[in-house]
Amino acid sequence: MSPTDVSDHYGQHGLTERICAQLTSAGVDLNNLDPSALSGVDEFHLGGRAATTAILDSLELTVDSRVLDVGAGIGGAARAIASMAGCSVTGVDLTPEFVATASQLSDKVGLGQLTSFEVANALDVPFNDTEFSVVTMFHVGMNIADKQALITELARVLRPGGMLVVYDIMRVGPGDITFPVPWSSDRSTSFVNSPDDYLDALRHAGFVPEQPIDRLALVRSAMASMATAPPPVNLSHLMGTNWPTMFANLMAALDDGIVSPTQIVARRPE
Repeated sequence: MSPTDVSDHYGQHGLTERICAQLTSAGVDLNNLDPSALSGVDEFHLGGRAATTAILDSLELTVDSRVLDVGAGIGGAARAIASMAGCSVTGVDLTPEFVATASQLSDKVGLGQLTSFEVANALDVPFNDTEFSVVTMFHVGMNIADKQALITELARVLRPGGMLVVYDIMRVGPGDITFPVPWSSDRSTSFVNSPDDYLDALRHAGFVPEQPIDRLALVRSAMASMATAPPPVNLSHLMGTNWPTMFANLMAALDDGIVSPTQIVARRPE
């Protein structure tokens, strides 16, 4: 498995144009685009904006925070953080098309000054030691086999006293995952670990982690709300025609108790 394999799974051309065309067809004024109009597509993790809000409530964000969002996708979580806290957010992602789209959408919603995005591997981010006060990672670890190397790299760029939040699909029971799923077309790029595996990696990297939080109930509530009031643009416009199959396979794994969306907050000691 290589970073290119992961990027190829997510890479779609003309994303900004496709998203804007869908918004226009839904009657959204692109000249007065509110970030909330993008929430159905730009927060590529289970629970979307509801999960982002709940997770950010567990962090200590201020206007002076310097945040790194790892695996930023097209920038939804980074924009939500910048909008809610008024702080500077840097997003990195493996997929060049995602990074370009993230920058373009941030400019369109007036958050270009607070957000920046660049192509980078989570295992080797191009930043100095202790550069950030908060690191966020939403649905990224499932594509990375070496969780210890990942967590150790995130610890490197985090200041003493800083906070890391991981929100990943984690294994909570036995059984096989049917592919494709949203994070992987096949087993070669899928590395779903248990909460205990993450806790071990966090402690080994020097973090003090809190107890994992299972967010499945929140996710199901968010899905029900979205079904009653569908957003103008959704993840099918991001992931293409195979999205229904990916989503159905993920729902089956959730229903069967194989995986669950799980949050872990950890602090790097002073």
